Parts: sequence; C-alpha cells; structure tokens
Amino acid sequence: MAVSTNVSFLLSSVLAITTLAASQTFKSQLAETKGMTILGGGVSSLFFMFVLTAIGNLEDILMGKGFELQLIPEVAFALTLSMAVAGSIHRVSITCCLIFSLVILYFMNSISQKTYGVSEAAPVKVEKKKRR
Repeated sequence: MAVSTNVSFLLSSVLAITTLAASQTFKSQLAETKGMTILGGGVSSLFFMFVLTAIGNLEDILMGKGFELQLIPEVAFALTLSMAVAGSIHRVSITCCLIFSLVILYFMNSISQKTYGVSEAAPVKVEKKKRR
C-alpha cells in the first residue's frame, strides 16, 4: 500500500524521532554486552533509513517530482547523523551502523531501480563495412 509523499514524510520523520528517542533511552542497556552493542548499530542504521526517507520526501515536496537523492549532500548527511547517534551508544556501534547502513542503502537503491526503472541508454550497434 503506497502512501502520498506528504504522509510518507510525516511517517518517516516520526519514526526517525521515535528511533532516536528509543536509542537514547536504552543507551546504557545497549552498551552492556557485545550483542547489544551490535543491536545499537542496527537501531542506528534504522535511524539512517528513516532520516534518508524523510530527506528524500522533503526534497520531493519542495523541489517537485523527479528530484533524486545524491550521494554527497543527502546520503552523507544522513549517514553522518546516524553514526553520531551510534557513537552516543558505543564506539563499536559506529562500525556496525556503517556496515548495516551501507547494506540498507544498497537494498533501497535496488528497490528504487525496480520501482522507478531508470532506463539505461540502449547500446549502439556499430556495423562494420566489408571491404571489397
């Protein structure tokens, strides 16, 4: 079930704030053991996904349909922000957040390519003339 861009922006913003609040509330529990530290990185990578979705929807609302997220300003900002959240939990969570966020980014890109199907240029067929 697809929702409009405005609703998607609102939902992703609320989920990002909720994820941030939960990670900060349970900061001490997430930093206790190795497994929980990895979970802290996973929660921070979910924060990355929600922030990136919110940024993309906001740009779509403000700049019109067809505006794409770029690697340097938007993705780098969301990744830096999520790694800062992971750093507030534990140092190891930063590394886990980076790895999980890159995996999430890969799958978000593949889903986007399947959904919106950016057409690639058709290969040009070059015919060689036979010499007589």
